[in-house]
Amino acid sequence: MALSTLSRSIRGEVAIVTGAASGMGRATAHLFGDEGAKVALIDINEAPLQAVVKEMTDEGYDAKGWILDLCDKDEISRVITEIGEHFGGIDILINNAGISIGGPIDGDDYLAAWDKTFAVLLTAHVLTIRAALPFLRRSANARIVNIASTEGLGATKFGSPYTAAKTGVIGLTRSLAVELGPEAITVNCICPGPINT
Repeated sequence: MALSTLSRSIRGEVAIVTGAASGMGRATAHLFGDEGAKVALIDINEAPLQAVVKEMTDEGYDAKGWILDLCDKDEISRVITEIGEHFGGIDILINNAGISIGGPIDGDDYLAAWDKTFAVLLTAHVLTIRAALPFLRRSANARIVNIASTEGLGATKFGSPYTAAKTGVIGLTRSLAVELGPEAITVNCICPGPINT
């Protein structure tokens, strides 16, 4: 379903998409471009990110890319602020970036996988939201969309870091929806199943 079937237009609004260099992030960035939004694309992988930015600008979209390691707290704040200043605001934040590191609970690398998974899949959501809030609070139609997973509703063997983090994304979304709703900032969560990317 196209966004244009919704009750309002997002033409001219500023949308941030993390994990925009491939897969769902790339598709989401293009969709927002199709609807006339100004799109800030964030990813850690420079070459594919620049390729997506080129695709979009060649099609006439107002898009710009930022290289960002979502494990770097200070860089998150700097980049989100730079995006808000570049475009003159932020209206929509799509927390899409993700990784999946599996392994048994007693594996030698388990705790490293746990820390990295939570840093990218959950803590980065919190940090991007916190950095974007001053801009979102000035928007007439502020929206936050966190991408979780069906893994947050179920489980797969040897995937406990991913499952736990995605379950956390769902809980974070519910809590922030209640907290920020009175400020007219809508917070939603999407739980995709397996995607062929």
